[in-house]
Amino acid sequence: AKLLKLTSTPYFTSIHKPRHTIMFIQLIILAFAFILSQAIEFAEPDIVTLEHGKTYYLRAEYCEISNTEFRMSGRCWSLKGPGENAEYSVASSPGPTLKMIAGTTFSIVLQNNFVNSVQSEEDCHNSYCEMDKLNLHTHGLHISSSQDDVLVDLKPRISSSDVPNEYTYTYTIPEDHYPGVHWYHPHNHGAVSHQIHFGLFGAIITEYPEATKYDEAGCSELYTDGDSAYQTNILVFSSVYAVNTDLCTCEQGILDVATLEGSSNAAREGAAAYGRCAEHGKNCFHQYSACYEYCAFEGSRDDSDLDYDVEITSDSDIDTDGIDQFGLVNGIYNPTITITQSKYRRLQFVNTMHQYYIHYKFPTECTILLLGYDGIFFDYYRNLNDFSNELLLSSGSRADLLIKCDAIDTYEVVTISLDGQSANEESDFDTLERFGSDQDDIDDPKKLFTISVVSDNQGDSISDPPTAIPERPNYLKDLQNIDDTEIDNNCACNQYSGDGSDLCYIHYSSKDLMAVNNEEFSDKDRYLTYMIQDRVYEFNLKTDRHVHHQHVYPFQVMENIGTGGFIAQAGDFFDTMGAESERLVRTHTADFSGYMMLHCHILPHEDEGMMALMYVLSESEAAGTDTPSPSSSPTEDCLADLIERQAYSGSSAPSPTVNSGKPSKTKGGSSLFVDFQFNDLNLKQHNGIWIFSIITMFMLLTLCNTCMICQARRRGSKIMGNRMYGVVDEKDIDYIDEDI
Repeated sequence: AKLLKLTSTPYFTSIHKPRHTIMFIQLIILAFAFILSQAIEFAEPDIVTLEHGKTYYLRAEYCEISNTEFRMSGRCWSLKGPGENAEYSVASSPGPTLKMIAGTTFSIVLQNNFVNSVQSEEDCHNSYCEMDKLNLHTHGLHISSSQDDVLVDLKPRISSSDVPNEYTYTYTIPEDHYPGVHWYHPHNHGAVSHQIHFGLFGAIITEYPEATKYDEAGCSELYTDGDSAYQTNILVFSSVYAVNTDLCTCEQGILDVATLEGSSNAAREGAAAYGRCAEHGKNCFHQYSACYEYCAFEGSRDDSDLDYDVEITSDSDIDTDGIDQFGLVNGIYNPTITITQSKYRRLQFVNTMHQYYIHYKFPTECTILLLGYDGIFFDYYRNLNDFSNELLLSSGSRADLLIKCDAIDTYEVVTISLDGQSANEESDFDTLERFGSDQDDIDDPKKLFTISVVSDNQGDSISDPPTAIPERPNYLKDLQNIDDTEIDNNCACNQYSGDGSDLCYIHYSSKDLMAVNNEEFSDKDRYLTYMIQDRVYEFNLKTDRHVHHQHVYPFQVMENIGTGGFIAQAGDFFDTMGAESERLVRTHTADFSGYMMLHCHILPHEDEGMMALMYVLSESEAAGTDTPSPSSSPTEDCLADLIERQAYSGSSAPSPTVNSGKPSKTKGGSSLFVDFQFNDLNLKQHNGIWIFSIITMFMLLTLCNTCMICQARRRGSKIMGNRMYGVVDEKDIDYIDEDI
């Protein structure tokens, strides 16, 4: 727009004649603007396949995150592959997507490149602190806790001249690991919510090693490249809390708005909240604004050399009046995904928002099929048209969808955050912290992304839904119809038995303190309960609006949750799920012993103590032939009670029922992800339509230009004739300019 304005100035027009030359220059500007606007519409992080036997370096560092809508300081990932000449990728948020192949072993060297000269030796105890310490959690992977060790404590550098501290994680992905979408992020207790909120997250894809297995399973449309596969995009959702630069000062000290009496959130109260903070003699920032981290944690910002504020560009579509929160997809505000008319596009969602459910509202004109949650397929896909094209996704959870739109049009996907907006309104929705629900006076509903439907082929070639899914492995066997003798619903070794009961229950509560089973996290060697490997345990799970996440083993829900199963249906598998209701869930401790962490995935609650550890004893540990690893071991009486329980037989799940028009389980397994990625601007997806559009636009504008010049010439000839007979009107001279 600025270049076009420049080409219209008297100085420019005086040195570039005739006028159609200026028009040609403006046409070139428009063509380049068209290319650039298309190139930044939607992008994905690079996909890196981690090869067997190789070592990779994953570095956490400070970075500047910027695009056409905003600029902010944050925390990013960069990755270096094996080889002497390998270099680190450009630091980004999200980080590179890591593709992990079943049956492979590789190492990731985690590097902490942060600097903090003010380091405390005191342990964080259920409070926000140590913002620059690190470890790594592979959220959703079915691997042992000895590999996915979130109790590691990797400190930052003291000065920028120091070598980054390192810790090596070695992963062995089981041969039967189910293909799916997961993600990675730090898990340092006391800093998880802040580190994720400021950019430390990235997607993980797991897949089987051979493409032939996909065809044998009858899942080629889900797992193989080429015309027989769904075109696939990964969408990583995050949020940014913006406080304008002129408000980001710390001279008076700080006060979190949420601590003020009568104020629940800075965004809701707006500028008035800042006024009340002034009454306390302090500046006020929401806990998850960058300004709060800067002012509250000495050393974090000063040592980083970054601004830690958010600048919204003057022509941004983001609605902000000093304070706002907005959602991002792959680090981009409201990107546009272009899909082919009447063909399915596969979208894999990852909700990395550190404390929000996302309540999606899709266009009702499109068909939306839900294939599964948390990287685990349903027995049969679910048509979201039955739920008014809405989806509720917990913080940390993932969803696998297909979308098809028959009309050529543009549609917005937005959030539902207020009561009365949803066609699937639940009685407990007002207690769920949905994205945007604490900002009812600002930009509601929140924009997430835009879908543009075109007739030209965008790589989408399939018009029908899938007809099969890969068979689930042993750790995901259906637990709904097993014999009662194979189910253990008593936890004789429960150390968090608030009511003295041996029943297996997990209850989240934040009435008096952030707690699991009435007790906040206290000790790395204290366990909620002990279990034995290769058994089935049934838990009474009560989340009270919180989000339950457990490491190592997924869980299966035994009953519908939400009206008509809107939130979950009996038989669905999750590793992360929240709601208001109380329900029964079952877990099969199939193959790994060791500690197993569970916590609320509304991550501020986890940082404040709402987490616990369980311990899975191997058969030899339970039998007494091996000494249990935890220092706080179960008593002999408790162990005896555990041993008496009948071990899960591992029998096969019931055979699937064939249902015409819906997918049934078949043998085999496969890669969940079609290898589709963008590099730099990566124009390859739209090259054809861009070239066609540019040529068409050029031809049309050239034709219009020619017509207008001809018209001007004809009028000019008329004027010259009038002048010969002395009847010229001076205002006719201006008509030429108007025509041009």
